Amino acid sequence: MSKIAIVTDSTAYLTSDEVAAMHNVFVAPISFTMKGHVYIEGGVSMDNDEFYTTLPPTLDKLPTTAPPTPQDMLSLYDKIADQGYDQIISIHLTSGITGFINNLKMFTQNYSKAQIVIYDSHITIEPMAYLVRVASQLANEGTDLKTILDKLDELRASIGGVFFVVDDLKNLVTGGRLSNSAAFAGGLLKIKPILNLTEDTHQIVPIGKIRTMKKALQNIEDRFAEVYQDTDYPLHVMLSGTNNLKAIEDWQVDFSSRYPDTTTEVGQIGPVVGTHIGSNSFVLSWIKEYFTE
Repeated sequence: MSKIAIVTDSTAYLTSDEVAAMHNVFVAPISFTMKGHVYIEGGVSMDNDEFYTTLPPTLDKLPTTAPPTPQDMLSLYDKIADQGYDQIISIHLTSGITGFINNLKMFTQNYSKAQIVIYDSHITIEPMAYLVRVASQLANEGTDLKTILDKLDELRASIGGVFFVVDDLKNLVTGGRLSNSAAFAGGLLKIKPILNLTEDTHQIVPIGKIRTMKKALQNIEDRFAEVYQDTDYPLHVMLSGTNNLKAIEDWQVDFSSRYPDTTTEVGQIGPVVGTHIGSNSFVLSWIKEYFTE
């Protein structure tokens, strides 16, 4: 029987305890450069609190991010193969955001120490972490590679929403997401932009602007409600944010009171994704519930 390992990257925002508990999951860290210094996401040199404290207007330009190099990834795959794994499912952030996964497919084509399947999650953050958890459990249960990939395809197709409500337009403008004039108007009117990770191109695009955060969150919940009414299977809802855990936990309490038959989880987004959406952002996404099957 094959021994299957799961690889992902640090934008899944799995904790070290979660990774250790799964036994067969390996995380490739993405780096970010801030004020001339290079940091590893999830490393001990800068935690999330320090990152978001440094991120606001004190910076002239946004941090830059960099995926692992081809050699970094090959070294990780070698390490995994040396532990007796002969098949590897490498699940990474969407190709709609970065070219990393397409490059990964190219430079692993001739890898011979193990069979590697490069899997585009079409997403990042908590929904990608959910795919990793499912793949890990199935692999630990001895499920074969094809069956795991079929299940991942099914769950990936059920990912919905991925709506971002952004508190501060500065990062979007600096990163080229909005024009300076749009940011100026938004700042005057205290507009909260709503973004969506599209289902076709898997890119983040603006879809609306709401006057207040409360109304913006209601807007994305209304979008969820439409899907919820038409869905005939249980949903797992992920409520995420940046540097605002207490607000996300409060949101979870309110959300669960309205949708008690959904399972929910809360999370906090780290520097690589947080660079682009800024502090005090709110993210709503959902997926077909697997762990009650």
